[in-house]
Amino acid sequence: MAIHNITDSALLVKKSRRTIQRYIANGKLTMVANTLGKPQIDTTELIRVFGALSKVSLKKIDKKSQHVTVKSSKKNNIIKLTHDELEDIITRAVEKALSKAIPLLVEHKKTAPIPAVIPAVMPEPITSMASVAHTTRKPALPTNRPFIAKKKERKNGYAAAFGLPNVITEVIHLQIMKLHGEGLTSREIEKEVNISQTSIQRTINVST
Repeated sequence: MAIHNITDSALLVKKSRRTIQRYIANGKLTMVANTLGKPQIDTTELIRVFGALSKVSLKKIDKKSQHVTVKSSKKNNIIKLTHDELEDIITRAVEKALSKAIPLLVEHKKTAPIPAVIPAVMPEPITSMASVAHTTRKPALPTNRPFIAKKKERKNGYAAAFGLPNVITEVIHLQIMKLHGEGLTSREIEKEVNISQTSIQRTINVST
């Protein structure tokens, strides 16, 4: 009878790997270790515990577990390995190669020169055409206009004495009061004395 690993054993009895491992741990299923120390289960042991095996699964396992022939380079003898044994050898070889390569990569990274950092060149500020035109514009020259002195209004002493508008003289004051006494309105008096209606009304208010 042949021996099988846990994966193939679970496939033959249509159980999960965890179930097979639990049976081994509880002592319900006896296992043996192969040359690499991995657990193996004999076919008779599987039949004893679980009964008849799956024929379909058995054909698949037999096809997968065909022996692989490897020729030794130093000696001309032939070594026969199972599929699982060959897979394990390849895995160990890859792990060994990686364990040697990783320290070399780390050392190379530490000793590799750091590339020089080129400082970025800041572009010169661009002066807009509007600002250039503004700075080069010449100030406008003042026009040569003749200076005209503002005529100072002459102060009316009579109007100031009575608190009347400055345009009211003694003659105009008497004339306004005469027309007002005759019953004329400010608008009508304005036509007679040629004085603004506001000044006439103020004169009447002050004098009455």
